[in-house]
Amino acid sequence: MSQLLAAEALVGGIGAWASRSGPRYLRLADAIGDLITRESTPPGCRLPPERELAQLLAVSRGTVVAAYGALAERGTVVRRQGSGTRVAGNPDVAPSVPSHVYPQLGRFLDDSEPQIDLAFGAPYIDDIVWQLQGKIADVMHGGAPVHGYSPLGLPALRQGIADRLTATGTPTVADDVLVTSGAQGGLALLTSLLLRPGDRVVVEAPTYPGAVELFSRAGASIVALPRDHTGPRPDDLRHALSGMGASFVFLVPTCHNPTGSVMHEQRRRELLRVCREHDVTVIEDLTTAELVFDGVYPPTLAALDERDRVISVGSFSKVLWGGLRVGFVRAPRGFVLRLGRLKAARDLGTGMLDQAAVVSVLPDIDTIVAQRRAMAQERHDHLRRELTERIPEWEIANARGGYSLWVRLPSGTGDELAAAAMTRGVAIASGSGSGPEDRFLDHVRLCYPAPPELLTEAADRLAAAWRSISGARTMLSV
Repeated sequence: MSQLLAAEALVGGIGAWASRSGPRYLRLADAIGDLITRESTPPGCRLPPERELAQLLAVSRGTVVAAYGALAERGTVVRRQGSGTRVAGNPDVAPSVPSHVYPQLGRFLDDSEPQIDLAFGAPYIDDIVWQLQGKIADVMHGGAPVHGYSPLGLPALRQGIADRLTATGTPTVADDVLVTSGAQGGLALLTSLLLRPGDRVVVEAPTYPGAVELFSRAGASIVALPRDHTGPRPDDLRHALSGMGASFVFLVPTCHNPTGSVMHEQRRRELLRVCREHDVTVIEDLTTAELVFDGVYPPTLAALDERDRVISVGSFSKVLWGGLRVGFVRAPRGFVLRLGRLKAARDLGTGMLDQAAVVSVLPDIDTIVAQRRAMAQERHDHLRRELTERIPEWEIANARGGYSLWVRLPSGTGDELAAAAMTRGVAIASGSGSGPEDRFLDHVRLCYPAPPELLTEAADRLAAAWRSISGARTMLSV
């Protein structure tokens, strides 16, 4: 049976297609063609019916017909009466496609942008970032290698990260630190080193979608643990690790992505005890750990670990700016050296200028973190209040930190809402990418780094999108 590319997934994947140049139907054709290419949509996959796609995009059916026709002329799709529009090629030799794909990552490859983006949780560029450029030269003169290559990271930055972790309760020395291209780069390196096709990985459900896609692309079998208000339950983890075990357990204990919850210390100790019983490695994601609104959080898993079985991954993108692609991995020295050798083969090291920018700001990092915490809480409260006033039927989790609201819809799917929102210029993330087995089809994640006036406008547009799909369901049920 051939695969169907759902209309909602297509609309979410093509992003702000209308902002492209050229005739309307060609703009749509170009966006669909780019989506097929970047997501390796397999040959034979059927595209949505013209009428259904036109309704979601709020365009005429003729526009979709013309766009499909243009794609057929290019050889991207094949159109047959009674068979619909399908991706061209031989389905028998279709490339392998990962089972869990995070659509928002694909949007980075698209030049067009939505008017309001609630899909990504990182600070907007501001004065904190602009002030960095004048300080970089001093750092470079103070010890950067003349050839610019340092796979393990700039020594001053490795030391600075170690000092920062130690000061916040996780004893660390510079040899325990590898500088990476963001936390995502660190996770990618760990995935390459630790996973082989068929290996099992245990994750929370929901969890960070970018990690799920990485593990899926590596061919891993992903085991999802249900969460309560604070995290996975120890008995569920013990059951998941019994028998076949796992290559590692991936956890986001502080400012969990996407719920914004914080795991209490006793739960952390219980989960670590289970992992010790089964001699399994834990990867702890610290990316948003310092963004707890009240500034109070339990010890990291690494700080509680007694046997060096916890590998920590962190980033500066959430307290500085997403464009500064600087993250880190904290692990035992021998493991760091193995990971550094792999990084040397991959990219010879993270960019020196980015690293120097982070070193230059380390003396002021406490002040910056406090500013980001205050900003995050203010905008969390603002967006939650605006949405509650307009759409009281939504179940909106009250985050303790981070940059995202986790919303459960009373009906319909997150993919439907994401598609309807995109036609109104608002990008949001459907919950479908936050875990395997389609567990969160009725959820969406809404990020709030945007200024308050944009969040208010986004709430208005989301309310309109919700009314449109709710009204359509009501009409269909009559």
